[in-house]
Amino acid sequence: MASIILRLLAVLVLQSILVGATTVAQAHPKVEMHRVGVSADDGSGWHLAVSSKGSFSIRLPIPFNDFTILDPSTGEATYVVGGKSSEGIKFSVAELPAAGKKPKDMATILESFSSKPANKVSDVSRDTGNDADVLSFSVVNATSTAHIRYIQTKRALYTLTIECPIAYRDLVAANKEKFFESFKLKAKSSAAGAFPHKRIVRVA
Repeated sequence: MASIILRLLAVLVLQSILVGATTVAQAHPKVEMHRVGVSADDGSGWHLAVSSKGSFSIRLPIPFNDFTILDPSTGEATYVVGGKSSEGIKFSVAELPAAGKKPKDMATILESFSSKPANKVSDVSRDTGNDADVLSFSVVNATSTAHIRYIQTKRALYTLTIECPIAYRDLVAANKEKFFESFKLKAKSSAAGAFPHKRIVRVA
């Protein structure tokens, strides 16, 4: 599953989440760490993470890091919040601004995951409307499970990811919608629930 996530966000996004802040700085000097190990429990056991430089907020069931990854070859910045629990459950959100680029083809994303023989892709849904294209799906292999949601808007591509060892798949499955639905854009008062949720594709 690690290789899947690397292709999903690019190498340093999830590496930065999975290791400590000191290791991140050593591994890639272009990582700008804004906050580390933030605990912002609202009383429910969930933590509100507002991206320092990105345009979004999200709620996570664990403390989080908040950072920016700068690509020196392109000048692009990716804004990330995420964390890893003691059980190895990883939550992350990454924002890649459009910067005038053509929107990513959602169909190719799904194809890249499905092309791996070890992967089983399920729970696929594709939603459109309200100026957003939302692709959600799950990926399982022999050792881990991932639940992924892409949100493509005119201004950015947002990638919401939960990854966990197989032993915790039921626990994560019971909480994935709470994580996904807590996504908000700073410019709006409504949650990701304002994005379309009419399912037009589903694969068992």
